[in-house]
Amino acid sequence: MEKVELKAWRRDELGKGPCRRLRRAGFVPAVLYGPDTDNINLKLRTVDIERALHSYRGGSLMLELDIEGDRKMAVFKAIERHPVTDRILHVDLQNVVKGHKIAVDVPVNIVGRAVGVAKGGILQQEARKLRVECLPDNIPDSIDVDVTELDIGESIHVADLKLPESVRVLDDESLTIVLVSEPTKEEEAVEKVEEEAEETVQEEEKEEE
Repeated sequence: MEKVELKAWRRDELGKGPCRRLRRAGFVPAVLYGPDTDNINLKLRTVDIERALHSYRGGSLMLELDIEGDRKMAVFKAIERHPVTDRILHVDLQNVVKGHKIAVDVPVNIVGRAVGVAKGGILQQEARKLRVECLPDNIPDSIDVDVTELDIGESIHVADLKLPESVRVLDDESLTIVLVSEPTKEEEAVEKVEEEAEETVQEEEKEEE
């Protein structure tokens, strides 16, 4: 579980006007909420958030907030971005308290080469993240899904996962995570053309020798 320290400051002014001024000054308005704490309105430096997200490799990112000397643990709950510029507009943070379960998104990591792919099938990953509930100390960096035995026409669903009892997936059990589909006629045609081209190159190389 990756940890990043972020400095934060309390903010008293609320509303669209003050938030716009904060953004022009290089800050992002945020709110921290969760167990054992009242909602706290904060501001964080935009560059600090972007730097943390840029270095974030997809695992569960734990934030160590330094709120004017008061330290709290938190995770990102929601990041609102501008639909055109992609600039961060607002951040929701959830306070993390030892002994209290939290819900976080965990990336799915595909492991192995499916037998169906060796037969010409196409591996399709339908879910790249899963929502899980667990204690802060038990947050997995990723959920590994072994596809080695997956044949053409077969799939793996949430219900098929083998996870520690301390981790519960909140997504529907019927949600498809990964499947191996049959190649389409177009894909087969492309493969045939590539094979013929490769054979032609090999024949030309033999003639040159």
